[in-house]
Formats: sequence, structure tokens, C-alpha cells
Amino acid sequence: MYKSYKFRAYPNDKQKQITNQTFGNTRFVYNYYLSKQQQDNNITIKECISDYNKLKQTYQFLSKENQYLMISTIYKLNNNIKKYKSNGLGYPKYKSKYNKNSYTLKENIIVNLKKQILISPNLGELKIRGYKKLDKINGTLINITISKEKNDKYYISLLYDIPTPKRTIPRVTVGIDLGVRKLLTLSDGTAYDNNKYIDKYEKRIKRKQRELARKEKGSKNYNKCKKELAILYSKLSNARRFYIHKITKNITDEYDIITCEKLKTKEMIIEGKDNKLSSKINDATFSEIIRQLQYKSKYKGKQFYQINTYYPSSQICSRCDNQDRRYKDLTRRKYKCTKCNQELDRDLNASINIMFEGLKLYMKNYVRI
Repeated sequence: MYKSYKFRAYPNDKQKQITNQTFGNTRFVYNYYLSKQQQDNNITIKECISDYNKLKQTYQFLSKENQYLMISTIYKLNNNIKKYKSNGLGYPKYKSKYNKNSYTLKENIIVNLKKQILISPNLGELKIRGYKKLDKINGTLINITISKEKNDKYYISLLYDIPTPKRTIPRVTVGIDLGVRKLLTLSDGTAYDNNKYIDKYEKRIKRKQRELARKEKGSKNYNKCKKELAILYSKLSNARRFYIHKITKNITDEYDIITCEKLKTKEMIIEGKDNKLSSKINDATFSEIIRQLQYKSKYKGKQFYQINTYYPSSQICSRCDNQDRRYKDLTRRKYKCTKCNQELDRDLNASINIMFEGLKLYMKNYVRI
């Protein structure tokens, strides 16, 4: 089982120069062979790798770079083109130095978590920060990825092959309703708000966007303002990510069988009825929540399920199974059953139904009669 550990890196001036030069070289190779692919769709990866040896002779700065790194860059481009052809994903775009830059290496790395340093043959001793409570990583290091964000911050991700955890005996189960007014509602009544982590930066970002629009494009003040805006977006993204990590950690620590629904966000938007509601739906990072629940459940030996997108969890009474189609309307916030007269919050009712569906999936997969 693979697991990555991401650290904030603090390179000195010399280390910054080395990494920035490598970013530029990998970006050059990627863009060069992307251009060749556009000129000739039939060119193979073997031909590109063979051509790279000639390219090194033409551009001497490439001869100083790690051979594995440059070849893996060509493979990465080839994989992106394959995804485009097979899955219909967007065609690869040219890389820019103004966007996020990264490269991956296979090196003999020494990581000292107590001293918070990383020793690399290429960079030497590099200061890192993160996972202060972790003394040792139990596993085999596969590769390292060095990246630089738009806000000029550096990060290092270490990919380890770790032992597969033993599956826990399920004792506590939970259903999760991904909502709008409340980000998450659990079947035990616990609820997490949606907008606490975005209000702080939203007004500042809008103000900075208006300021940027008044600047002359390409000027020093424009570039300075653009960088400040990128920092604000980074802070917003980090605040959101931290909030989601906190929630998903609590859930995967406390519960053994975790079930949520597959959502189509577009179908949740109510056109012309509630614009604020629609904007909140668009802002809620449902896919990130599900992604984190999936991998954290896997690492902790817990069970994670997703029920069918079209299961009417909000329309079915969690007590008597009576279905009321009136609750397709998202503006109805209280669920009142016309058959048994049960009355409760619609999101809580939905999460209880989701929990029962998760139990059915667990019984189907693991209990043999």
C-alpha cells in the first residue's frame, strides 16, 4: 500500500537555484515533446526517448540533469496523452513557470523527522516542517516529489510503500449526508457547518481582484498584486483543506463502517430560486471530502461505501420506509412522514437512510449465510 507524506520545505538560496533550474529544464523537455506530438501524432515514446539523446547535444544544459528525471518527464507526457485518447480528458497543455511546478526523483534520501531535515545527494541538507508527532515512517521510500506553488512556497512529498493495515472488526457505523446549509450531517446527529473556513478570505480576495483589474497588465504593480492574490487563494485553499482534514480524521477515528452518497452537484443547484444556496453548493468541496474519507478509511482498516447516486435518501422515512416525493425540493428543510408522523431534519433523516444502506452493503460483501 502506498502513502505519501507532504512536508513544507525551506531551501536556502543555492537550493532554490538548483530546484528552479530543474523546474525549468523539465518544463522545457515536456513542452518540447508536446510540440513534437502536435506536429506528428504517430510519434512513439521510444522515438522521443531516442531523440532526447540528440536533444542533450543541442542543449548542453540538459546534459547536467538527472537522466531518469528527464525520461520520466517524457513518460508523464505520454501518459497524459493516453488519458486524453482513452478517457476523453483535456489535451495536455504547455507548462508555464507562473503555475505550479514539480518534478519527481528516485534518490537515496535520508529523512530525520526528529531534527526535521532531509538529506539529498542533489540538494544536500534541506530543512522541512510537518508531521512533528511522527518519529519514524514505517515503510520503503519509493520516490520524492519537489514542488513549488504559485505563492513561491516549496513542498516535498515522500511516497512510501507501507504495510497494509489489518481490517478492524466493525462496531460503530455512520451514514453521512453531504449537504448545503450544513456541509456534513451524520446519522448520530453530529453536524459540520459549511462556510466557517471561507468567510475570512472571501471579502479580501474580492477586494484584491478589483484592485488587480485597475492595474496595467504586465506592470510591476500588476505582477505584485497578482502575487498577493495568489497568496490569498493559497491561504483560502489551505484553510479549507485543514478544515476537511480535521473532519475526516474525526470520522475515520470514531466509526468503523462509513457510508455516504455519490452526488451530482449540478443537479443540486436550484435555478432561479435560491442563488445563495447554489453558490454554497458550488463551493462545498464534496469530491475532496470523499477522497479523504476513502484513503483514510483504507489506511485505518475501516470500511467505506458509497451508495447509488439516485437513491432517494431524502424522500424515504428512516422509521417506516414510506417515500414522499415532495422532498425532492431542497427548500423543504424538515421531514414529516405522512404515514408514521415522524418529524426531523431532512439531512438527519437522509443520513440515517444512508447508514442503513451501508450496512446492507457490508452484510452483502462480508457476511456469509
